[in-house]
Amino acid sequence: MFCSKYILIAVAMASSASAAALSAAAAQSTATAATAASVAVVTSAADTRSIELSPMVVVCTGSITPHNGCVTIPISNDECVNFTGGLTFLNKEVSNAEIPSGLVCTFFSALKCKSSSSDDIVVLNGGTWNFFKVPGRNGQTNFNDKASSFICTTF
Repeated sequence: MFCSKYILIAVAMASSASAAALSAAAAQSTATAATAASVAVVTSAADTRSIELSPMVVVCTGSITPHNGCVTIPISNDECVNFTGGLTFLNKEVSNAEIPSGLVCTFFSALKCKSSSSDDIVVLNGGTWNFFKVPGRNGQTNFNDKASSFICTTF
């Protein structure tokens, strides 16, 4: 009995340490996650948490299949993404985009998601888009190499 009591305590302590390590690893991996999904973190039978990850939009200067000049950009709802800084190479160079379902993204020909007319924006729902032919105000339009910023909203 004496020996099994200490084994039981050691197993309980190891389970607690494993749960803490799993929780820390899950927190770290969500900070660098590159996919849009929900992750369930289970640290014990009584402690289950769900973590929402940002949706991702793929924007390409070349083809989308296969990916050529593509960048995966995490999206915050209603937050403008400017093609400046590390994304400068995309400014006025975007040819394709892949938008997750459940999002609608507006691409602007100006920075800061500003528009002076309805002709300098395109609004795209979830799907894969070739910017040579996207829905515009008066039917299909060519928005290739025109985008400088975009903003997405869930619907």
